[in-house]
Amino acid sequence: MDTRRYACLSAALAMGVSLAGIAAGAAAAPPMQDVVVKGDRIDPVLQRKVTYHDLNLAVPRGQRMLQSRIYRTAGDLCFDLNGSYFTEHCTDFAVRSTDGQVAQAIARAKRQMAGLPVGPAITISMVIGGR
Repeated sequence: MDTRRYACLSAALAMGVSLAGIAAGAAAAPPMQDVVVKGDRIDPVLQRKVTYHDLNLAVPRGQRMLQSRIYRTAGDLCFDLNGSYFTEHCTDFAVRSTDGQVAQAIARAKRQMAGLPVGPAITISMVIGGR
């Protein structure tokens, strides 16, 4: 019986010492500081928005219509910047800048079709890097 008592007492003592060590380490930690995230400001001349609130992106037809809007907007953006629809790589770069957003919008639409809660449909932002 005394062996059990000593084992329990030893375990309790070891836990107490480790908890005291953790508390001392937490007290010695430096205070949390605010995190500042800096980003480049996007020139509105280099950005266009493509809306899709009226499309059902869970079906291929809606996805094709969105892609059509994106290509048309990319062509208009490149024309506005360069005076030509067929500027080398401009349209391709503008379209590729939307790939991640399009994938997220399609996934959102599929979640919505499955009855899962999602936020409102938003616009897709198309940005190109420079003139």
